Amino acid sequence: EAAESLFISAPALSTSVSRLEKELGYTLFDRAGNRITLNEQGKIFLKHANQILQNLESAKQELKKSLTPKTPAVSLVSTNSFLWINLISAFNSEYPHYTMYSSSVNTAHLEEKGVPTRFTFMLAYENEVPPPIAAELNSLFLFHSKPVVMLHKDHPLASEREINVRMLKDEKIFLSDPGYSLCERIMRLFELADIPCPSENYYSHLARQKMVSDNVGVSFASHVADAAFSQNIRYVPLEDPFEPWTAKLYWRKDCPLTEHEEAFRAFTENFYRDLH
Repeated sequence: EAAESLFISAPALSTSVSRLEKELGYTLFDRAGNRITLNEQGKIFLKHANQILQNLESAKQELKKSLTPKTPAVSLVSTNSFLWINLISAFNSEYPHYTMYSSSVNTAHLEEKGVPTRFTFMLAYENEVPPPIAAELNSLFLFHSKPVVMLHKDHPLASEREINVRMLKDEKIFLSDPGYSLCERIMRLFELADIPCPSENYYSHLARQKMVSDNVGVSFASHVADAAFSQNIRYVPLEDPFEPWTAKLYWRKDCPLTEHEEAFRAFTENFYRDLH
């Protein structure tokens, strides 16, 4: 199957793998009959190979950008899209001549491959960034956050001052994508309350907002989520015994910020200071 996807013959692929292992001086796969599995050395090499491919893609993007007119540009990756929705909207309003590049990354990607090289900034919760990666980054504290429940304004629980997961055991619940802090936190709360947690209703933040706005079910968000998304949505604090998340802005220590990137860093710091 691997050879077919690469449009080469199986023997040619086997020869290539053997040559690579010989060149490296390490065996990358454990072989048992007709089956092969990646061993520990193979996993290490795969991690670095992915980084090399990311650097190659970054180089291609930089080469492409070198042929286009120079305009101020800022690139941001985040572990949750709702962390930057308000920020990017406000920044684009203040700096309409800037070009913004943004995307999302989950914690598994950070652990395996690190911060995507094509992005200058990362907005993430402190607990999501592996210590070896954090050691290579500068950081700026932005805010503390805890989960809230997203409810339709006409929901019977919408007027509560606080909600615990036991009050939601009979609700249609939509969770954020697995691999992100919010989903893991909610699943821990359900487990703590000894209540089955929904395991199939995973959606993006905007999709969950839409379904709550249409009164299809309930969901969860950070307390910094976009409360202005819909007048139909109410955000109620969720009873949570765990420590709050600490959100930070990260950037590489070995890459000095440009004038335009420094403007974004300062804007972000002021944006969240004013928010609180």
